[in-house]
Amino acid sequence: MAGRPGPDPSPGAILGQGGVRQRASRFVIIGLMRFLSTVRARTLLLILATLLLIFVPLTLRPLFNLNEGLYAEVAREMLAGNPLIPRLDGLPYLEKPPLLYWLIMAAYKVFGIGKFAARLPSALAALGTLATVTVFARRRFAEPVWPALILLTSIGFYIMSQLAMFDMTFTVFHTITLLAFYAYIENPDKPSYLYGSAAASALAVLTKGLIGIVLPGLIVLAFLAIERKRIPWRPFLIALGVFFVIALPWHVWMTLHVPGFFDRYIIQEHFDRFLGTLKPMDYRQPPVYYNLEHLVLGIFPWTPFFLEALVRRRPYDRLDRFLLLWAAVYLVFFTISKTSSSYYMLPAFPALALFTGRALPDRKNATLPWWLALFALLCIVGALFALHIPHPAMRPYVVAVALVYLGFFLAALQEHRPQQDRLLMQAAIGTLAASSALFLIFFLAHPGAYSSKRLARAIHGRLTPYTDVFVAHHYEDLSSFDFYLHRPIYVFDPHQGDLYYGIRHFRPRRLITGEALVRLVRRRPVMIAGPRQDIPAWARYGHFHIVAQEGPDVVVANALAARSHSPSRRHHASPPAS
Repeated sequence: MAGRPGPDPSPGAILGQGGVRQRASRFVIIGLMRFLSTVRARTLLLILATLLLIFVPLTLRPLFNLNEGLYAEVAREMLAGNPLIPRLDGLPYLEKPPLLYWLIMAAYKVFGIGKFAARLPSALAALGTLATVTVFARRRFAEPVWPALILLTSIGFYIMSQLAMFDMTFTVFHTITLLAFYAYIENPDKPSYLYGSAAASALAVLTKGLIGIVLPGLIVLAFLAIERKRIPWRPFLIALGVFFVIALPWHVWMTLHVPGFFDRYIIQEHFDRFLGTLKPMDYRQPPVYYNLEHLVLGIFPWTPFFLEALVRRRPYDRLDRFLLLWAAVYLVFFTISKTSSSYYMLPAFPALALFTGRALPDRKNATLPWWLALFALLCIVGALFALHIPHPAMRPYVVAVALVYLGFFLAALQEHRPQQDRLLMQAAIGTLAASSALFLIFFLAHPGAYSSKRLARAIHGRLTPYTDVFVAHHYEDLSSFDFYLHRPIYVFDPHQGDLYYGIRHFRPRRLITGEALVRLVRRRPVMIAGPRQDIPAWARYGHFHIVAQEGPDVVVANALAARSHSPSRRHHASPPAS
């Protein structure tokens, strides 16, 4: 019986088999390239890039001072105690409403207490804002991908998506409020849009206070006046009822159960802060150009495209007027206010992204030289700005980021359309990824630059249940110190802002005077954390040794604390006598 023939070893057969493999590989590559050139593929790649850029960096940096560590600590203390009353260092902390804390608490429950969980609500709020903008643009714009891409890659928006702060969560509710209202203006026979707008506004109030209704209210009233429109009374009253049902219960409960809540939270934190009469004042009054500067630079690298659209699209149609009015109200309101910060302009960025994204596909090539010149100028200004950054080690990183943006975008802008559109998208994602990587490298190389994590861990083994730890001057400047130390912090600064209300109303002995600190240093272990430059000033309280230092901050200890090497336990000792 003849055996089965084996494989043909001839060169022709081998080449034939290789040819089949080559044709199959070529077919797969061509098919993949065709798929990647489709709108669906670009959308999927954009979604994947968005998820990677937003979520991956959340775990790679320690919590920062100047609020991140502070808010993470408040949420942890609420999780361990009363979930209705925000607490900091065991004391009521009434600067902000509770919604962000509740979201962080939920993340703590799922992922454990840490930096990823603390930042997760901001990252999810950023995704929610991008989704809201995309849904709105999809029904109204010829190319709806641009607003979300512009918003994601705007440097101000992206930075805030990475921080455990209130502003991104406020932005998503604020964006839903205004876009749902505009949808109602377009469809007055669908009052559900108006009710959704009211509900989102109430959630904005529970996130950051009365500006959640005041600023959208100003925008809505100004828009209705300009367009000469009015809202019927019946849906308006129902919407008002929806707002109060959501926003009022927590405020009423706090008024009834927490002494001084109305005065501290409503009067001082809103009206006094706006008027600049808050005592103690924890913000300096910015220059008149401050908010305009951060509004225009916050949407970098899309600033030239916005300015070009602002000039070219006149006269504006109804949607243009609404979006520009949205941004203008923010600019005027916080320019009038006696207090402001760079991230206060964040809720206006979705309006600028929608306006710019709507106009971008219709841009004119005749203005290209102006774009190139303006973009180059902004990059040069950014590089010069790096020379004034307080942390010298960060300056070369900022210069590198400016050069990355300059190279990518100038290369993209010199192409002709439609190739220019694809290159702009790639440049936007590429520069954002490169910038994020550069700053992550900086924070990994200099972990103590903006965080007190290593400082807290350095003294953890020296602490005993009887060691009193003090923060000198501004508690906020070392806010992550409290979070990573896992114990209460005392203060001896009588003008302390963050703990001022709780100390004055609930535990006055937590605020120690200089003379009492001198007596305390003689009989108990004491550590003081603060700027290295303040060490000579602490000498009047006693003799201290440096036991830890990180970046610009140090921890000093008296003789009793410096000799202690006992394992740290949770601090249950009574507060020091004043």
